Parts: sequence; C-alpha cells; structure tokens
Amino acid sequence: MDKQKIENKFIYFISLLGMVMILVLIAYFFFLRNVEVDIMDNAQYTYVGENGNASVVVSAKQGELNQRMQDFLNSVKYEVSPSSDLSNGDTIHVTATYDEALANQYHYKPKSIEADVIVEGLANRYLALQDIPKTLIQDGRNAALDYVKENQDAIYKLDGKEEKTPSLDKMKIVYSAYLKSNQKKNSDRFVYIVQMTYDSEVLYYMVCIPNINDSNEIDTHNIYGEKAYLTQDELDGKDFNGYVDRVYSSKYQIEQKK
Repeated sequence: MDKQKIENKFIYFISLLGMVMILVLIAYFFFLRNVEVDIMDNAQYTYVGENGNASVVVSAKQGELNQRMQDFLNSVKYEVSPSSDLSNGDTIHVTATYDEALANQYHYKPKSIEADVIVEGLANRYLALQDIPKTLIQDGRNAALDYVKENQDAIYKLDGKEEKTPSLDKMKIVYSAYLKSNQKKNSDRFVYIVQMTYDSEVLYYMVCIPNINDSNEIDTHNIYGEKAYLTQDELDGKDFNGYVDRVYSSKYQIEQKK
C-alpha cells in the first residue's frame, strides 16, 4: 500500500515538473527569447515617377504580422540617399533607425539596419504616339468618357449655373492627342476634347490623363479636366487642334490622334 502511494506521488511530481517545464519553455519562446528581426527584409519601396525622374519612399511592410511585430516595425524610420531623380540601375543607400526601448521590451534583436539597393522596374516614356499600344489608347478614351459621365453635373455648373442640370443626351470625343513633354518634370499625357449635349445646349470639355508610359496603365486617380474655352473662330471652324496648340504647345509636342 505504501509502495503504491509512493508511486502515485512520484507520478504526480513528475507530471507537475513536466507542466512547469512546459510553462518555462513557453515563457522563454514567447516572452524571454531574443528574436532576430531583419529590418531591411521588412522594408517596402514606393517609387513615384518614371525612369530618370523618379523618387522613392521606404517604409515598413504592412501585412499579416502579429501585433507586437507590427508595432515594432512601425517604429522603424528609413532614410534614403539619393531619393530623387532616380533611374533604373542607380544604387540607393538605405539606413534605418528603430525604437530601442520597444525592441528591448519585445526582446527583438534587429539586424541589417542598412543596405544598398539597385533601382529597377521604373516605367519609360514612349518616344512617339506610334509606339503606344492600341489597347492603351482605347483605355484612355474609355477613361475620359467615364470621367465626363461621372462629373456631368459639376461640369454643367462650371460657369455658375444654378438651375437643375438637364439630362446629358449625348457625349462624344471630337479631338484626341498625345502630348509629349519638353520637360522632365512634366509627364507625357493624353488629352481629349469631349462634346457634351445637354438637351439642346452644347459645351466642350477637355480631359487630361497624365503619366502615360510603358507601364501601360491609366492613372485614373489623377485624371482631371477643365472647360474648353474656345474662341469664336475656333468654335466656328471646329478648330480643336488650334485650341490645344494654343494651350499646350509651349511645353509639349502635340501629336493628334486621327
């Protein structure tokens, strides 16, 4: 009987010891062990602009990370040199600083706090209208018409009209062109003049789509427009090319899309 009690106590203490060891291991792996964090491996690079005229911002990746890791990465600050006038093949030097108190609190051991990175993937400008894919040209036309349709009420009231906007019975593109910039700081763009018919009233509206390059994407977030204030002679002769030339020829080479 005494032997059975001893065996039971032994099993109890062994089980208790096992549970304590498991708790110690859990505490070590989740709370006490220093975990290496690769700072540069968790950096994301956001480029704005095109080959030869791009800038870059480096920030911490956002993703499916645990809250502690995301909090720490959000404390990281990146500095880049150079950060502007970038071209494909350039080398940028990235350095990072982080919240040391937070790293100690979470038992993180940061590594790779600086790196040299080669710039790649920047879009190039097209040399001429003939080089632009037909699909991109069609996407531009569709985007211009969508923009006008979505803003038809605001467009009608540009001149201060206060009455209810009549129905837009018809809209069509009467002029389109590719504008190639003479200056590096200005992007190449598509320009359209849209004829809009509200009941019997006709007005002309110009839509501009910037950042046309071989990324072959329409930058819908930066489309803008303005009323086309044609002179009476331009209206009488439907001289849309003359109007666009008057507005843009000092800064762009204009290729009309026939």
